[in-house]
Amino acid sequence: MRPSGDRSGSWSLRAPEGAYGAVVAWTSGAAWFDALMDSLATPAGEERRREAHVAAGTLLRVARADWLSADAHNGRGVATAHETVALALGMSAKTVQRARGLMEALGFAVTIVEGRYLTTAEREAARAAHGGTQIRAASLRALTLPKPAAVEDVQLPRRGEALKTSLVKENSPTRASARTTAAPRPPARRKRVRPTSEPAPRSIALQRFAARLVDGERRDVSERRMPWLLDGRHGHRQHIGALCDVLAGAGVDPTRWTPNELVRTIDKWHQDHARPTLAGGSRDPLRYFAWQLRQAIDPAAPTPSEEIEIRRAQRDAERARRDAEREAERARIEAIDHDEVARVIAQMRADMEAERRSRRHRPGRRS
Repeated sequence: MRPSGDRSGSWSLRAPEGAYGAVVAWTSGAAWFDALMDSLATPAGEERRREAHVAAGTLLRVARADWLSADAHNGRGVATAHETVALALGMSAKTVQRARGLMEALGFAVTIVEGRYLTTAEREAARAAHGGTQIRAASLRALTLPKPAAVEDVQLPRRGEALKTSLVKENSPTRASARTTAAPRPPARRKRVRPTSEPAPRSIALQRFAARLVDGERRDVSERRMPWLLDGRHGHRQHIGALCDVLAGAGVDPTRWTPNELVRTIDKWHQDHARPTLAGGSRDPLRYFAWQLRQAIDPAAPTPSEEIEIRRAQRDAERARRDAEREAERARIEAIDHDEVARVIAQMRADMEAERRSRRHRPGRRS
């Protein structure tokens, strides 16, 4: 994580090591913008623009906003949210999202890191960076240029097959004699390709989370547990790594969730939908648990504790707004010249009294 430069004004995500390696850096923002306009003028660009339902002017306005927020040297580091750009341009966030999607489809932008909710530690770091409450971070993008057609896309012939674009003519005598005298080669056998890298190890935080989900912690007697999760078929207990894989596949982030929250969320889903939990009664508890996770949680949505923090932040913002309004009213009252107000009121009363006297002495008025 890093604080974003002063372009976005908020805490932004950092690109993983080597993430920009395959991204072509622009030579300048102006050249990138010109290339984008040229792409829009092509039949293919116009067809994609129509499919995305984005007006050309809208796309260019969003592109210019991203241009101004990118690193001037290489086009990287665009960390503005759809809502931020939409507010500045007077359009909807959905329109900005479609325009940015079109830029990626045309090859002029790349999403380096998807936006997400921040962990507790990241929120604290964000508060230390800018002093405010930040729950989410926008996606990190890079503005780039489309790559030219790669030579690697050409399908090379297998060993033993003749090149169809051979420099020797089909009716060449040399080719004919070689074809009649040469013995046919046996078809090449494909070698089994072994993976060159091991799967990424499971994080310690995820392993601890899975262990607490099954066994809990002795010092926390109120902690909810699911001891039946690792009960495999035929009485064979499954390895804790299998539960880690299920949690990771469902998008459960141990830095955002607690085991208690996860179990309560699953129970609430069952209650809301009048479904029995079955618990350990399933023939394959771990597979059933994976299904429960898919039904009950949305990895992109805030967790229960994050919802509480969001509501707290909203209450703080509303309280700050009311305090600001009261302070503005107090300042307005203090700025009033009360002597001048009293003088104006006295003058208005005098004018009204004079008007009443004038009406009483008008000709024809009965006494």
